[in-house]
Amino acid sequence: CDITSVDFLQAFLDVLNDRASEVELASRISTLCASMDDLPFEANSYDVLWSEGAIYNIGFAKGIQEWKAYLKQGGVLVVSEVTWTTDERPQELEDYWEAAYPEIDTASNKMKVLERAGYQPLGYFTLDLHCWLEGYYGPIQASYNAFLERNANSEGAKEIIAAEREEVAMYEKFKDFYSYGVYIAKKL
Repeated sequence: CDITSVDFLQAFLDVLNDRASEVELASRISTLCASMDDLPFEANSYDVLWSEGAIYNIGFAKGIQEWKAYLKQGGVLVVSEVTWTTDERPQELEDYWEAAYPEIDTASNKMKVLERAGYQPLGYFTLDLHCWLEGYYGPIQASYNAFLERNANSEGAKEIIAAEREEVAMYEKFKDFYSYGVYIAKKL
């Protein structure tokens, strides 16, 4: 099994390369600095395409449609996507996500999007609370000060941090209404 890891930030790929070398997996992993909406892969070349916490950058519907071309027939797509976990939600939360990411939806509706795009849904689960708070928000929060220092406390940097803080506060307040859903589907 060979793995191609893609990110548009070379620094992240450098960390991956270092860690892979430390655990003697460097020969199994290749890295590619590229944008997810302009991948240089050949059609039908991958058995699995896995994307965590990133597809929202180009949109769920667009991402699964474009990435389908890279999967072999019967290949598996695994993507995580912010997902409503209830049918009814507070208006404050609805307004926040409508502005931030209008494609947020329930798992059943995301499954329909997968089916319409030519996939057979195989499974779905939501990430646990600790994945958000410890695995995602924790490291981001820990980097606030360093980010501000690197950017000379510019207004733009402060706005980014303010937006991040708002997102964390929204999740802490409304975590019972949404999560990251992990969708697993097979290309038909």
